[in-house]
Amino acid sequence: MSAREDVDHYDWQRWIQDRHEQAIKRKLWDVGDRVVVAVSGGPDSMLLMHMLAHMEISVSNERLQLVIAHVHHGFRQEESDEEALLVAEQAALLGLPFEMTRVDAPDHAQRYGMNAQAAARELRYAFLREVAVKHKAALVALAHHADDQAETVLMRFLRGTGTAGLSGMVWKRSEAGINYIRPLLDMRKHDIVQRCASRGIIYANDSSNSKRSYLRNRLRLDVLPMLEQENPRLVESLGQMAEMMQGDHDWLESETRLFFESHVKAWNDGNSMDIEPCISKLTRDDELISYYAATYRGGCLLDRNLFLKVHVALQRRLIKLILNYLLREAEQVNYDAVERLRLMAIQEDPTTLKADVGGGVHFHREYNRLIWLLDPETVHPDLSESRQRKLWIERTATEGILQLPTHTGTITWTIASHKTDSNHTYSLKNSSEAAFDADKLQWPIKIRTRMPGDRMRVQGLNGSKKVQDMFVDMKVPPTLRDSLPVITDGQENIIWIPGVRRSDMALVQPATRSILHIGFASSLRK
Repeated sequence: MSAREDVDHYDWQRWIQDRHEQAIKRKLWDVGDRVVVAVSGGPDSMLLMHMLAHMEISVSNERLQLVIAHVHHGFRQEESDEEALLVAEQAALLGLPFEMTRVDAPDHAQRYGMNAQAAARELRYAFLREVAVKHKAALVALAHHADDQAETVLMRFLRGTGTAGLSGMVWKRSEAGINYIRPLLDMRKHDIVQRCASRGIIYANDSSNSKRSYLRNRLRLDVLPMLEQENPRLVESLGQMAEMMQGDHDWLESETRLFFESHVKAWNDGNSMDIEPCISKLTRDDELISYYAATYRGGCLLDRNLFLKVHVALQRRLIKLILNYLLREAEQVNYDAVERLRLMAIQEDPTTLKADVGGGVHFHREYNRLIWLLDPETVHPDLSESRQRKLWIERTATEGILQLPTHTGTITWTIASHKTDSNHTYSLKNSSEAAFDADKLQWPIKIRTRMPGDRMRVQGLNGSKKVQDMFVDMKVPPTLRDSLPVITDGQENIIWIPGVRRSDMALVQPATRSILHIGFASSLRK
């Protein structure tokens, strides 16, 4: 080995050690980790492959366990064929297992209405996950570098973004049990090319990188060089800004999640958190959730007063987090949509508002509650069809249970004799129970939902009152009014609305000989 080769070898080993120490400091990997390395054939990924292949881990000299993965995207057939062959040959020379797939990104883009780059990225990441699962690898190494970071930050800035977007790409992120790492994120592209040249690492040049039809290419070829005339260290500055923004974003995100977990009552497809198991009345948010969870497949409920107390930055993030919880694709919800909901939540009047968020989510401001609801999975049957659905109680049945189709609630009843005693009073536990003189009722007893013009004779009042007005007085959320059971006698006179009011009909008196006891319970979906 010549003196020059000795120097190059020593420089390479020192560089390898430096990259390893930085990776350990950033907790990118541990001793003996199995890593899938995404290698396109360009200088960035080829350097990454050689760096990881020559990297000795810790004092035990145990190497990382590498698997090379390459995706043939189907864009530049002949050129892509050559890139695939190059990567396969270099992986073999290094003694590394090689996995490859051919995809049709142009067809995928057309089929799903995506741009070509987004389609290629989706297919590429799907294959990387597949390889990671196959080889039981917890890490996927990507070759993004500092210039990529600068381009990403500028792209997001031009399209409009917040701190999450300006934080750019991160050194390590987790998704579905896989950690994606970027060991070269602080290296400039020209340093990567120089390192490949000094080490004799061969690579391919992607001809599409010179096409100005792509925004990223225009930024790299035209915009960044022009801006670097004003600040020669622009790429480094953008990288530093991204890292600072990432710290700010992480802290704000953790504060938002803490608030969400502490104060937002949420459920999604049966997965609920911080929810009471049953309902007894309609005045506490914890008790309302059982109604919502039984009718809507997902939702979030928040006390408006708590929302008003937090900073505007947290308000916006909280709305975005709630939409993420319900939609799973809330990145598509832009600033204007989030701000519209925030302003609806904080404005003084009126007390009730609603808005269609999109994706099946509807926002409701009801009195001092903020509610986000996903459309029901199915349209529930109308309880007014009680005869067809046999939702009634016969006088001959002494006890029973009825499952209500509007939610998982149940009506239970018993008919029992009552001793005549002037000193005896019949007690009820709460407003989810009611008792009637069974001999003074018109049978059968029916269960339905509210209907236009419904009125009820209210105990303690002269005459009747509109059910709609009772709902308003009791501040029953409009989103629940159509699902609450309405109990009537055989002549359609409303005798009870659970949790709201009881009529003045068939009151239990000292002379009552037979009592109908009705209970309503609404349990959560599991």
